[in-house]
Amino acid sequence: MAKTILTIAGSDTLAGGGLQADLKTFEHYQLFGLTAITCIAVVEDNEFIIQDLSPDLLAQQLQTIQSGVDLSGIKIGLIHNSESIQIIKDFLAQQDVSIVLDPVLAFKETTEVYQSQYRELLMRELFPLADLVTPNLKEAELLSQMEITDESSMKKAAQIIHQEGQTSVVIKGGQRLIGEQAIDLYYDGKQFEVFRKPKLEAKTINGAGCTFASAIASNLVLGKSPLEAIEKSKKYVYQAIQHGIILKNGEGNVWYPDTTSGVTP
Repeated sequence: MAKTILTIAGSDTLAGGGLQADLKTFEHYQLFGLTAITCIAVVEDNEFIIQDLSPDLLAQQLQTIQSGVDLSGIKIGLIHNSESIQIIKDFLAQQDVSIVLDPVLAFKETTEVYQSQYRELLMRELFPLADLVTPNLKEAELLSQMEITDESSMKKAAQIIHQEGQTSVVIKGGQRLIGEQAIDLYYDGKQFEVFRKPKLEAKTINGAGCTFASAIASNLVLGKSPLEAIEKSKKYVYQAIQHGIILKNGEGNVWYPDTTSGVTP
């Protein structure tokens, strides 16, 4: 019987990231994916506009899943609405599965006060329920409230996030740090582990962060250890960037087109 995995996330209409990227990744790992949609993103005048679904509708989606499916894992992406955090917390409290939280922080249209409140709620209410959180470099700076410029400051930020959120952390450095290597950092409160790959000169990077987090969640469902899950997921995202697709507007999405061969559990 196929294992099931849920993504609680926003919808990316252009399908580079969001729940669309999650479902593609779950399929690659031969997992049956389900969705609870938090918001819908569209593009207007080259900017993402995010429309929240009501917290009540999110609660109804989660109740449908709770009553109809035995889950094997959960991946959480963009929530965007503070009221929805408590609803998700109540749902997670009823689960006994691996949980990966990708703390997507997309708040161009909101106030700094709202951003700060949202950050605090997210770290206090949801981080301790997750097995792993996967902020990118910018998100890690917002969560740790410090600047990250190199591997040393990356480690310091991971320690702060771990201490405040009481969970293991993967900071997705990607291509933002200076140097020829794309660096991701894992910290579980005891050990650091650095994952490196040569940077790719490719435009097809939209959705790389979502895909990385959902691949980690998939590998955990398949019984991999956190370190093995991260290592395998980094390779998967690397290939998804290499095989990505260019859109008419010139943007590039990650894509792993070979879903027929599956993976070796």
